[in-house]
Amino acid sequence: MDFKENLLTYLDKNFVDELLLSLNKERTNCLILNTNKMSDEKFIKLFPKVKKHEIIKHAYFYDKEDYDFGKSLYFDNGLFYIMDSASMMVPYLIPLNDGDYVLDMCAAPGGKSIFLSLKNNSINLISNDINYQRSCILSSNIEKMGFSNVIVSSTTISLLERYYKNTFEKIVLDAPCSGSAMFRKSEEMKEDWTYEKVLKCQKIQKELIEQASVMLKPGGILSYSTCSFSYEENEDVVIDFLNKHKDFKPLYIKENEYFVRGKNLPQSIHLFPNRYEGEGQFICLLKKDGVDRKNKIDNTKEFKHKEKIDNNIYLYNNDLNLKPLKILRKGLLKAIIKGNIEIPSFHYAHYLSTTNSIALNDEEVKKYIHGDEITKKLDLKNDYYVVSYNGINLGYVHKVNDKLKNLYPKGLRH
Repeated sequence: MDFKENLLTYLDKNFVDELLLSLNKERTNCLILNTNKMSDEKFIKLFPKVKKHEIIKHAYFYDKEDYDFGKSLYFDNGLFYIMDSASMMVPYLIPLNDGDYVLDMCAAPGGKSIFLSLKNNSINLISNDINYQRSCILSSNIEKMGFSNVIVSSTTISLLERYYKNTFEKIVLDAPCSGSAMFRKSEEMKEDWTYEKVLKCQKIQKELIEQASVMLKPGGILSYSTCSFSYEENEDVVIDFLNKHKDFKPLYIKENEYFVRGKNLPQSIHLFPNRYEGEGQFICLLKKDGVDRKNKIDNTKEFKHKEKIDNNIYLYNNDLNLKPLKILRKGLLKAIIKGNIEIPSFHYAHYLSTTNSIALNDEEVKKYIHGDEITKKLDLKNDYYVVSYNGINLGYVHKVNDKLKNLYPKGLRH
């Protein structure tokens, strides 16, 4: 069965023809703004050619010929995250409450975790991916955004299932799939598509949704999504799951002209690129029967936990037993210990406000991101200071007399 034949098993011919035509067009470019760092008004003033998303607040479409945001100083320092607008709809539709324990099961490279934390920074989020290399990218993206409420992990799902039964109020399962919604992004994905791959992915998806159901609290919500257009990976997986789990019910996603209802599962939606400005997504929300017994919400701004791990000092509020996790980032990395000195981290610089930062001018910021030392006379004692540009924290310098010694991460220098 080829790709078109697969689509025709549940979509009518005219719609399939429209969809296939849309896959030959240019892909869309979208970002979500980190409003902890800059207001929408200031962002639009800086980049007037961006276009607001019609549904999602703080999301913007852009043309790469106008702004190559992926190579921007602002991207490197967490002002925004570049993300498919269809993929954004997954975390957008998930209701969050302060104090929720949330698991993002297949999180790398981090878009959905980032959106969730921007939506509510009072959640306790475990952002997990079994692929260690991809988890490193995930960890780096969380660091740039300056989040303190995210535990980044690279732990097998079977181990998570074993230790975290009935634990999370919300679970995000953006399942690995055959990736037909990635065709405009990657010619390799298009050439790699086979019906056999669809069925292989379906098997994995059915295993993952079962594991997710075990970890979800009674009264909790599981978000199941894929970037596949194949019925077998979407409605088929969810319907099979619901037939086996009478304690789960699908939640009806509110009507919108851009949404296409799932066949045999009208509570779910498809985002197809011929209807919605994005690459594509299937989304279904599932609620587990029972009473959602809320965790006690601690509204204090103080961190409950301070921990030293391999000469790194972490701050976090998550009260779960974290020992089973293979952790890459345990909340907020405050400082790195070298000898008897605590050197404040790049992550900590992005967590702090710009209130007490040293503002750099255009010439100085060029030197800073190149990794150069800056000469600047300041009426400040010798110490470590955050430097900022245009209201965005960039990182630390070590002031020694009139010299600002550069601590910008080597991987971001250019």
